[in-house]
Amino acid sequence: MKKPVSLFVAILFLIGLASCSSGEDKVAQLHDEEDIVGLTVATAAGSCYDLELSKRSDIDLLLFNKEADLLNSLLTGQSDVIVHDETVFNSEIRRDYGIKIAFKGEQEFPTAIMFRKDREGEQLALAMNTVQNDLLENGTMQTLQDFWLTDAYLDNRTYRHVPVETEGKVLQVVCITNMAPISFMIGDEWYGMEIDLIRALSTYLHRPLEIKLYDASGMIALRNGMADILIGGMFVTPERQEEFIFADPYHDFHPAYYVLDKEAQAGTSTDFWERLKTSLHKNLIEEARWKYITSGLLETLKITLFAILLGSVLGVGLCAMTRSRRTWVRKIAGFYNWFMAGIPILVLLLILFYVVFSRSGLHPATVAIIAFALDFAAGAGDIYNTSLNAVPHGQTEAGLALGFTRLQTFFHIVFPQALRNGLPLYQSLCISLLKGTSIVGYIAIQDLTRAGDLIRSRTFDPFIPLLVITVLYFLLAWLIAVLLKWAMPKNQHVL
Repeated sequence: MKKPVSLFVAILFLIGLASCSSGEDKVAQLHDEEDIVGLTVATAAGSCYDLELSKRSDIDLLLFNKEADLLNSLLTGQSDVIVHDETVFNSEIRRDYGIKIAFKGEQEFPTAIMFRKDREGEQLALAMNTVQNDLLENGTMQTLQDFWLTDAYLDNRTYRHVPVETEGKVLQVVCITNMAPISFMIGDEWYGMEIDLIRALSTYLHRPLEIKLYDASGMIALRNGMADILIGGMFVTPERQEEFIFADPYHDFHPAYYVLDKEAQAGTSTDFWERLKTSLHKNLIEEARWKYITSGLLETLKITLFAILLGSVLGVGLCAMTRSRRTWVRKIAGFYNWFMAGIPILVLLLILFYVVFSRSGLHPATVAIIAFALDFAAGAGDIYNTSLNAVPHGQTEAGLALGFTRLQTFFHIVFPQALRNGLPLYQSLCISLLKGTSIVGYIAIQDLTRAGDLIRSRTFDPFIPLLVITVLYFLLAWLIAVLLKWAMPKNQHVL
């Protein structure tokens, strides 16, 4: 009986080995789009590549939101091929991570700077076209393309600064990518092909620039009038032209098909500590990227603490409304709690930022504090009410019988007991709020989570930035628990 079993196992092993080598052979023989049949292909979700590849039924398509995750899918074997811009993984990244461009697609994607579809947007687009024509005529456009779009910028990292205007009406710029060579940050400074173009526009119009980093929702900010310009390697498509105005394309990009480079990977160091040391230096020391972490940490702390304070105060009001003798007041409180329980905090945050306060001029952090405080208040009010109900009514009667006033009875007898009852739930609510703030990057806040994303978008390292962010969130949650435990009253009067 053992021979048939052994034979069966051997056949399965050979089939698996054959399928693996078949996949490797297919990847090794990639020359055009038809060669990816039967392979697992990864690309950016919502991109033009996504729209094109999703029409094919002969491939297995994986979609990712971040380029670092795309690269990681290739390195870990989740995907066989990555389809993305020809400049997204420069020669340095390809060398460090052992990947290569198997071939470039024939399709061209014209790329341009985008403006709001109104009178002001039309004027800005015309001005941008004038600037680009001037750059073409005097040869500057070719110089910029030769520098930024051919990896030449890697040879000279002392990137030049185009003079920036400091007076006049500010041009609000939304950038939806932090990636060389199109638009990327080093510290607080922006660099890249499109950054140089809009700085030239700034000089032409004598208007200063203010650049904010968004995700894809930056298009909502542009449409709502919260910004004047959108940059970040936007392809000109008929769908986008219906909603926005594009300047003349400054370059036509081709899709690149990235695969593993076995020869390059064979030459990389296999020593764990050496690779860890290199990764730490690249993610934290190089370009002083640790500053993203510290500034993001402070932003997360600010939003968390102010939201807890404001939400706690609002929760007291909700608790009072819930315990009111007036039926209509209790119903209002009940409706508020029901509404807040049914709406995701991300949706609430986006509604407040892009709809309610879109034209208010409030800082995104202020909007985030309001959103989280409103959500926190509903939970805090329930905790207060439940904790007070858990204190026997006889405690109040006993306090009054001993000659205490109602206020004295509440603060000296009822409140300490209620606090002890509700503090564990309140602590969990505070920690949940802290973890929930990781979504504020959707409204252009550079918090702790977004700091990790900024580093990953420059280094494409999926491990170190996420590890650092995870440890810091854990420490913050621990610190909240310690502080609340320290605030617990040591003695309470029970009658």
